[in-house]
Amino acid sequence: MIEFKNVGLVYPNGTEGLKNVNVKIEDGEFVVIVGLSGAGKSTFIRSINRLVTPTSGELLVDEENILTHKGKNLRALRTKVGMIFQNYNLVRRSNVLKNVLAGRLGHVGTFRSILNLYPKEDVALAYDNLKRVNIADKLYNRADELSGGQQQRVSIARVLTQQPKYILADEPVASLDPPTSHQVMTYLRKINKTDKITTIVNLHFIDMAMEYADRIIGMRAGEVVFDGPVSEVTDATFEEIYGRTIREDDLRGGADQ
Repeated sequence: MIEFKNVGLVYPNGTEGLKNVNVKIEDGEFVVIVGLSGAGKSTFIRSINRLVTPTSGELLVDEENILTHKGKNLRALRTKVGMIFQNYNLVRRSNVLKNVLAGRLGHVGTFRSILNLYPKEDVALAYDNLKRVNIADKLYNRADELSGGQQQRVSIARVLTQQPKYILADEPVASLDPPTSHQVMTYLRKINKTDKITTIVNLHFIDMAMEYADRIIGMRAGEVVFDGPVSEVTDATFEEIYGRTIREDDLRGGADQ
C-alpha cells in the first residue's frame, strides 16, 4: 500500500509542487493521474521513489515513511518501485538484452552489472519479459535502432525484470502515436492484472485514462481535486480538474498543452 499523509513539496524557488496531498493506493490498483502541465502529476509519481523529496507530511510505502530513507534503505525502495519514463531512459548504444538486464542492477550490484556478470536465471528472466511485450526478436539490436514504441516496450521489459512490487509510469505514451500508445497501455494494463503489480500512470489523454484506469486522480496546482473510480467520472469532473469546458482536442491530449 502507498499512502500520502498531508504531503507537501515546496521547491527552492518557492513553487509549491504538492499541497496537502492525502491519498491511499491499495495493492493491485491501476491508477491514472490526470491534469494540466504543471498540475503536480510528475511530482506526485516521482515522490514515491524519491526522485523528488516532499518537504512536509509522510509518504508511506508498505507502512514505512520513505521520506526518511537514505543510503541502503533508499536503494531498496528503488528496487521495489519500478519506473517507466516518457523518454524511455535506455542506454541507446547498448543492445536490448543489456538494457533489460539493467533491471537487475538492484539485485546483483553495480560491479557485477558493469562486468555483465548476470546469473543465467536473470538472462532467462529478461528474455521471458521481452517475449511478454513481443519484442524478443530484437534481443541483440541496439536500442537506438528501434522505434519509439519498441523502445518503450523494452523499458517495460526492463521494469518487469526488476520484479518490482509497484510500477510508476510518467507520461509513458506522450511521445507515441495513438495506435502505439494504446499498445503500450494494453501491456501495462495486462501486467497489472496478471502480476497484480500496483501501477500508477500519468496521462494527458482523457479518453485513454477512461479506457484503462480503475481509478482516476485529478490534480490541479499541486492539489488533488478528484479521486474516485472511473464509474464516477463525468464531463463535469474533467471540467473541475482542468478548470474549463472540455473540448474535442482535450480528448486527444490537448488538455495538457
